[in-house]
Amino acid sequence: MAFKIKKDPIHKIPKAQLVFWLIVRLAMIICAVYSFIHGDLVMGFESVFCFIFTHLWDMFQIFGNGSFIEEVPPLSQTLLNVIIFIGIVIGSYFGLFDSVSWFDNFMHCLSGFVCAAFGYDFACIIQRKKGQCAATLAAIFALMFALSIAVGWEFYEFLMDTLHGTNLQLAKEGAETAMFDLSKYHGEYGYVGLVDTMIDMMMNAGGGIIGMIFMIVVRNKKKKA
Repeated sequence: MAFKIKKDPIHKIPKAQLVFWLIVRLAMIICAVYSFIHGDLVMGFESVFCFIFTHLWDMFQIFGNGSFIEEVPPLSQTLLNVIIFIGIVIGSYFGLFDSVSWFDNFMHCLSGFVCAAFGYDFACIIQRKKGQCAATLAAIFALMFALSIAVGWEFYEFLMDTLHGTNLQLAKEGAETAMFDLSKYHGEYGYVGLVDTMIDMMMNAGGGIIGMIFMIVVRNKKKKA
């Protein structure tokens, strides 16, 4: 079968969700422009990447070529956009990551939940030609998917800290670690970074478990209805 590029079927997107998508995309453009003007390349490129991620569903539909990827529901993109908007606009540009101590943990928990929700439906879509996907298999895939995304994010933080000199993993001295009492971390910034990374992973795992259970309940209710 020849590869075909389809027209973006925006009519499939609920209007309220489409409006939200457009708001998030506009916000990412504004954030990127603001960051580049003020010389913040890290946040600038992060906003650009997030802008691209707000188009994942559209890319699935345009380049899916009739594959299972086209069956991903618009709600998955909406959930991803929620994370992007809260994390980038509210968290980074309005400074909640710095001013609210629990905000970072909340974001990791929320991302774990959303990734697990997406992973559950994704597993069912992948298995569709072989019959109905068992809830147990979909749930395991959902949790592993959430953890994989968490690992990928930690890879990103490590690479940015290593290559660009940021301190996303809190592994070195700086303004980001000034509030920490090193005596509680064996006197080492590296241990602060380790604790931060592991807490992030555990928050993602916790959110993933909640999302996994949520999807089992929701999808089973639909089957019984």
